[in-house]
Amino acid sequence: MIFINTARQKLYLLDDNKIKYEFPVSTSFNGTGCQEDSYKTPIGLHTVISKIGAGLPPGTLFKNRRPTKRIVNLLPQDQYDYITSRIIRLSGLEDDINKGGNVDTYNRYIYIHGTPHIDRLGEPESHGCIRMSDDDVITLFNAIDYKTLVLID
Repeated sequence: MIFINTARQKLYLLDDNKIKYEFPVSTSFNGTGCQEDSYKTPIGLHTVISKIGAGLPPGTLFKNRRPTKRIVNLLPQDQYDYITSRIIRLSGLEDDINKGGNVDTYNRYIYIHGTPHIDRLGEPESHGCIRMSDDDVITLFNAIDYKTLVLID
């Protein structure tokens, strides 16, 4: 199970109720919430609905969930919300909280994904997704399975 603590800006991968990995993350600069177009990080219980990018080089830039030929391996000087290395797409499991209607995490395209903005990890800077360093998201990607539970608080 994955637990994301937005107050601490940390992601924990739990195995047999023990912390296997702890990573710094960046969740939304707008805080938490499930409303469509809010650019907030959704709360509650989710599941990993898909994993995209297996075997691609670290820093691979994605556009519309498809890898491009571009590798981003330097700290960017812009504010662009890069999606790099791996995409772990989430789907909400709680009706009217993060599933269905205008609160649907899947339809909002909420991911756990890599970012080259490693200088901003530990601070809420994303547009709703959960950002991780490229190395950390690859480690997490390789350690979890499809349908892994994800709790965001």
